[in-house]
This record gives sequence, C-alpha cells and structure tokens, in this order.
Amino acid sequence: MFAHRRPTGGPGRRRPALRRAVALGAGAVLVWTGSAVALAPLAHAGTITPTVHCTLPAGQGQADGPQQFGVELTPDVVDPGGKVHAKVTLGPSPATSGLSLSDVPTTPSLDLAMSGGATGTVTVTGPQINLDVPSGKPIEIPPYEGDFLIPADASGPITFTPLRNLTRTKVLGSTYETACTVTAGGGPVGTVTAEGSAGKPATLIAPTAPVRPSTAVTLAGSRWTAGATPVPSLCAADGGGCDAGKFADSSLAIDGSGQLTGNAVLAAAGAVPDGSYLVKVGDGTKEATAPLTVRAFAPAGPRTIALSRSSGPVGSVITVTGSDYYQDRWINTVGLDATGATLDDTAVYVKSRPDGTFSADFTVSDPAVAAIQVDEGNDPATLLTTPFTVTEATATLSAGAAKVKPGSTIGVSGDGWPSGVTPSAALCAVDGTGCDAAGISGSTLRIAADGTLAGTVTPAGSTPRGVYALRVTAGVSEALTQLTVSPTFVVLTPAAGPKGTAVTVLGQGFAKVATVSITGLRADGSRTSDPVRTKVVGLDGAFSQTFTVGAADTVAIQVREVLVNPRTETAAFTVQDGTAPAGAAFALSPPEGPPGTVVQVTGKGFAPVATVSVTGRTASGARTSDPYVTRVIGLDGTFALNFTVRDPATASIRACEVLVNGKVVQKMFTVS
Repeated sequence: MFAHRRPTGGPGRRRPALRRAVALGAGAVLVWTGSAVALAPLAHAGTITPTVHCTLPAGQGQADGPQQFGVELTPDVVDPGGKVHAKVTLGPSPATSGLSLSDVPTTPSLDLAMSGGATGTVTVTGPQINLDVPSGKPIEIPPYEGDFLIPADASGPITFTPLRNLTRTKVLGSTYETACTVTAGGGPVGTVTAEGSAGKPATLIAPTAPVRPSTAVTLAGSRWTAGATPVPSLCAADGGGCDAGKFADSSLAIDGSGQLTGNAVLAAAGAVPDGSYLVKVGDGTKEATAPLTVRAFAPAGPRTIALSRSSGPVGSVITVTGSDYYQDRWINTVGLDATGATLDDTAVYVKSRPDGTFSADFTVSDPAVAAIQVDEGNDPATLLTTPFTVTEATATLSAGAAKVKPGSTIGVSGDGWPSGVTPSAALCAVDGTGCDAAGISGSTLRIAADGTLAGTVTPAGSTPRGVYALRVTAGVSEALTQLTVSPTFVVLTPAAGPKGTAVTVLGQGFAKVATVSITGLRADGSRTSDPVRTKVVGLDGAFSQTFTVGAADTVAIQVREVLVNPRTETAAFTVQDGTAPAGAAFALSPPEGPPGTVVQVTGKGFAPVATVSVTGRTASGARTSDPYVTRVIGLDGTFALNFTVRDPATASIRACEVLVNGKVVQKMFTVS
C-alpha cells in the first residue's frame, strides 16, 4: 500500500464540506428501487404490490410503504441446475431522493424465495445503468433482465416469491446499498417446472475458519464446466442479496477435468461487514454455494506507531508504521510544528492493512517539523504523536578505492543523507565545477532508512584519463569525493602504516602476462632502500603483490612494466608511527552491482604457486551460470583477478585453492 499527499477533498481532517456532500449524495441516490411502469398480464408472469420496509445507508433512516413487483420467468420447463431468465419491473419506492444528481451508476437486484420443487433464494441482478435523479420525485428505474440457476436437485414445479429488492449506487467513489424488504402482502409471481436429467451438481469448498475483508479466500471444487469462467459472489446467509462486487479480484479457474481452483479477494471491510454469508460461484451453466464467515481484524491492544528514524535533514522520507488499528481505515499522518500546530502541506494518508498495520512514507518537507502525528479516520481519540528533529544536512561520501577504469563499476558509500530520496550522480572537474550527469553511465545508489548511502556508479566508457570529483545529490544534500578514472591504475591496501607494513599492491589495466616491478619512492623521486618485488600480470591485466615498506622516507609505491611499454603507475603511501596492521585477506571491489559488473577479486594468505578458482554462488550455495576464473597464486600468497557477474541469482563470490590444502573463502555480492 502506497502513501500519497492528501489531495484537496481526499480523506482526512478539515474537510467537513466534503463529508456533508457525501452524506447528502447518499441520501439522494441510495433509495432508488422502482419505476412507475405498470405490468400488463403476461404468461408465466405475476405482479404483486406488497408493503416494504426500506433501510437507507449512512444512517439516513428508514421508510415504509407499498411497492409494485412485476416478474416474468422463462422458460416454463428447465433442467435441474438449469438457467432461468427473469424480466423485472418495479414500481416507485417509498423512499425518495433529497438531492438532484446526474449520471449516477446504479445496479438493481431482486431476491426471490423458492418453494415447492426447490427451496432457497435466488437473485436476479440487472446491468449497471447511469441515472439522473430528480430531487423530491419518485426515481424511475427502467425494467431490467437477468439470469439465475435453479438447484441441481430441483424437481417439479418451483414457485418464486419476491423477498426484497436491493439497489447499489456509486457516489464519490464508494458503493452504497438500499434494501427494501417485503413485510406484508407478499405472494408468488411465477412458477417454473424442473424436469429432466442434468449432470451431477458442482461442489464448492470454502474456508471454515473466519476470513478477513481485503484478503484472498481459497476456493476449490469439482464437477464444474470444463474451461468455463467461474464468477464468485457473496450472498446473505439465506442465499439472497448476492453481489459479485463484494469480491475485488479473482484468480479462480476451471481446468479440463472440471476442477475449480484459485482465490477470490474480498472487498474492503467497509463493503463487507462482519457476518455469516454464502459464497456462490457460477460458471454460466452450474453454480454452488458454501458457508463463509467474515470477520475483520480488531485490535487486541492499544495502537502504536514508530518512525524509521527520529531525526534527519529536510527532504528525508520517513517511514511511519503502526499496529493494532482497525483494518481498511484511513490513517492520516501529518507534521506538527513546535507549538503543536498542524503543517497541512506535509499530510499524507494510507489505509490500514488486513492485519491492522499500516506504513506511510512521510516527507520532511518543512524545516518547522517538530513531531509527527497519526490518527485513524479523523477520530481525536486515536491521536498519537512522536517527536522528530530536523537536522542540518551533513552528508558524507566515499568512493572506496577512488580509482576505476572507464566503463567499470566502483562502490560508493556515505552517511547523513535524507532517507527515502533517490540519489543522483555526476562527474565533475576536480574542483567540483562543470558537473556532467552524462559522465556517469550507470548508478545503483540508494539511501537506507537510517540515512546510509550505498550502491555503485559507473563512469562512462568514453571518460578521458584524469582525476575528477564524483558528486552525489539527494534532495537538498550534496557531497563530493575524489575519483580517478584511468585505464591503468594501482591501489594500495593499506595506503598508510608504520615501518614494516606489508602493503598489498593491486594493479589493473596492465599488459597481459607482462612482468611488473614494484619499488618504493622517496620525495625526490629516487628509489628507497626496500627490495624490489616483481609479479607477472594476469590475462585480464590484473595483479596482486605484497610489498613491505621498511624505509621511513617512503612517500609512494611505484609499479613499472618491464620490457614492454613500459607503463608506470604510482600511488602515495604515508609512513606512520605504531604497529604494522594486518593486510586484507579476501576482498571484492565493488561488493555489489548490476548484471555485467566486473568485480576485482583479491586474496592474501593462499598457498604460493597454487591455482585458485573463483566462482559465483547462489543463496543456496550452488554455482551460478557464470564461467569460473582461475589464477596462479604468487610466491607471496596473493592473487588478483577480474570476475564478471552476469547471473542475477548471484549472492556471493567464492575462491577455492585447487589440489592443495583446499582453502575456501567467500564474500557476499549483491546484484542490484
């Protein structure tokens, strides 16, 4: 269920004029039950003029008086379980309209009691029509026609007697019912004889436990018409007043063997009051009923509300949740200022779910918001308020290793962002000017409820080599972080540490199978006294090698291809005081991304010269459809390779040593 800003005239407080209009509209159009047309005598037809008692909706009272019922039934003889066609003409109703309205959608129906060759109640329902309703004058509903089925076990003459007529009208998006029940002077209007040998009756199985409005009701049965379309309706316990509109949706189907399966979703609690009903299913040839008890959710304890976060900057979208509310009720959510005054422009509304819970997305659009207030259906007795603090926008941003190849993906993170807002990214000059959204060809950035930013960005494949600023914007919040885009680069892990630190040097974009030399550099560009390390580059242009920083005057580590281009890449290193930290053991960069993301997989502490195999894994631990990638581990126990995640079922990436000690490591990967 989604939350929307409350439109003018929508459900919520401060709309007494609308509520009066709804009440007047109901009084005007919910009492239509007849026409002034009289019936001439017809074969197999009858006319009676009993006294009826009309019950008006929306608390508008009751009315009593005479009303004419005319019914013509055809054919004279029908198979048990067969279809009867009825033409209905009604006289004016005792109730009248108090307001003139135009083109009001109206659906009439008539309940008939059966006696003799069958018992129970059948309903004749006419098509929906649009009527003009004059004020203070009898409402004339044109004659209508409809079909119904007699029971499959019917035998002999069946007499039909009107019980009540029911008019359903739609006013301002809601459906209202006016029932006029025969109280005196009634009698039969026609007889149909059930003869012949129809097939066995269909069966219908419905839940025996109470079901809630707005929920799916599972139905089943057998001996239905193969391939026919089943239509569910809800009837009163006596079988009358059947209404297909009391089911909002249906997935019922009949297979080739006549088996009925599927669900029918009940309408909301306002349309289906608590009570005992019959659910009826018809397929055009057969129909069957089964008892059904409807009982809406009722709170077992006091109402409660909670916020996804209690503070945040302007622009944050806060998720407001609640429990122990009556189901299918309008829940109004609005901001209050420090004095307790309502900030109208912040109001949103949703309906409570069948389990009495609700969830609404509340946008902190006004810096004056000091609290969030919730009520159920404008009832002051249900008001709940919880404080909220508007904070300054202090968004932070980090781009992981801060180096990426054009067209490749890099992980991005941050804190202090407005929750619920979709962030956007752009590539800017290093000083933050000249930002271009087209410089980012892809983004999976998102902001969690606590204001945490996560996801990936992909610089366009045509991005020239250089140092840029990545800008992320969400609402009024904005942050920049440096990002190097280059087809060849080196990343140090860690990039700072005391003497003796074992630095994992990761390279990307180097010549395949080339040898690279790794050296320390002083501030003047000369080499330090630390021994040179070498490594053979993989077929994907990636490598990993451990370099121990022993020289206190080290300011950078340089990687140079030997006997090839030779390309040179340098990354800064800061010598600090303290104890040398442990290096990374196994890492993925980035740790998430859409299908097609190239992930740099690095490992440390593996068996030297062993072969490592890297595969994608599903949530169950099975291998994905992506090809595995292998690499020979260096003498220092490190490796680096690129693994392309194409299978959307990928949940993690696993590295295994082959034919050695079988070391296995695994990291989660999120397909976004």
